[in-house]
Amino acid sequence: MNLSGWRVAGVAFLAGALAALAMPPLYWLPLAVVGVVIFVWIWETAPGPRSAFLRGWAWGIGHFAVGSYWILEAFSVPPADYELLGPPIVAGLSVILGFFPGLAAGVARWAALRWPALAGRYRRLILLAIAWTLAEWLRGHVFTGYPWNPLGHVWAFAMPLVQGAALFGVYGLGTFSFFVLAAPTAGWRASVAALVALGLAGAAGQAVIQPAADDGPLVRIVQPNVPQSEKWRPDTRARHLAKLVEMSRRDGFDRLAAVIWPETAPPFIIEPGSPALEIMAAAVPPRGYLLTGAARGTGRREDGVWNSLLVIDRAGAIVAHYDKVHLVPLGEYIPFHKQLAPVSGLIGRGSFEVGEERVTLGIPGLPSFSPVICYEVIFPAAVTGPGERPRWLLNITNDAWFGLSSGPYQHLASARLRAVEEGLPMIRVANTGVSAVIDAYGRVLASLDMMEEGIIDHPLPQAREATLYSRWGDGILLVVLAFMGGCLAVGRMRVGRTRT
Repeated sequence: MNLSGWRVAGVAFLAGALAALAMPPLYWLPLAVVGVVIFVWIWETAPGPRSAFLRGWAWGIGHFAVGSYWILEAFSVPPADYELLGPPIVAGLSVILGFFPGLAAGVARWAALRWPALAGRYRRLILLAIAWTLAEWLRGHVFTGYPWNPLGHVWAFAMPLVQGAALFGVYGLGTFSFFVLAAPTAGWRASVAALVALGLAGAAGQAVIQPAADDGPLVRIVQPNVPQSEKWRPDTRARHLAKLVEMSRRDGFDRLAAVIWPETAPPFIIEPGSPALEIMAAAVPPRGYLLTGAARGTGRREDGVWNSLLVIDRAGAIVAHYDKVHLVPLGEYIPFHKQLAPVSGLIGRGSFEVGEERVTLGIPGLPSFSPVICYEVIFPAAVTGPGERPRWLLNITNDAWFGLSSGPYQHLASARLRAVEEGLPMIRVANTGVSAVIDAYGRVLASLDMMEEGIIDHPLPQAREATLYSRWGDGILLVVLAFMGGCLAVGRMRVGRTRT
């Protein structure tokens, strides 16, 4: 096939869009093969680095436009009416994110033209896999990072296949994924080898997984299923808080070590002496705590408000808290909002303050845990506090903004990968779903689906021994990439000697 100009860009865009359908919750894996194979083809046929970059960029725009469509939902939540802003913002985000596959294609093409020995049938896959992985890592870090839907998530439907994340993290899983999905471009032998590697990875992962062990303290997840359009209405706030308390006190309340509410569950700013604290104290078990997301204030307006997790005791006192560190740019945080507030009363009212650091909380009667609020759970190697390793992770979130779209399910996939990487169980509590008890191997032991109201009483699952990734983070990925680079260098020298 000989295409050029806008035609090849259109093919690239469509291929990227198809590959996005292999992500949660659809997992249409054959489309990932098609999408990645076409990515390799447009790279191979590009006459130079610039054209390879532009083709890869078109691929990335299609991929992220389909993978990020769910953001549109947030612009139509009543009473706000910003639907017209949704398409241009999602399109702009796709253009920005598409830069990274383009960067991978452009850099790899430059290297292949600079050193022709790297463009051999198998070496080109190594070269592209290195470039892809580095670009994906950059996407997760530059400008605060946005590691949404990394390539390794295509295997999230099969827990044995994602156990490699305990060794190399989700970026390393993406390297393996690129090899497997792109293998048909190197011929039938490479395709067979990819299937064998996939089978071996699955068998090894299955061998690692141990039966569920959940003999820890009993906790209660409360999923109130409050529509976002009603959550902060003045005439419904008291009713929503009363509902949370009633659900918390249902049968079995006396046996609980903790009741857990989702992100910003009480529809009030919670300050010292807040009347809501007295009401919330009724949701604290006799020998336990209420763990709740809340908008936390100090009582002084000039200090601002934090998106926080609060630990509340029977007396209604806040005995510990965590303030969200990684806020959503322009969604939860507006840079310089305090300085700009005098210029416009609108700026700053919807901006949270940035927390100081991640924490590990030690509360009597509960194993130590690290709280992760909403969006923070998508960041590998950034979900635990400093110091001693926690025994579990707590992810509170409010995905009500995104309705029944794919967004909440993709968010859940990120949470499961963090559990695998860290070797820690996770309790995930969402307003409208998906709430889940996730073990240290990423398995969902109990859950409440989207738009479902209910509670889950479940013992805390056990933690695994510290994983290689939890100890070394992305350092182990650097070692793998360096080894791959060494293989390329050796292959290049051998080809050079053969030619001479």
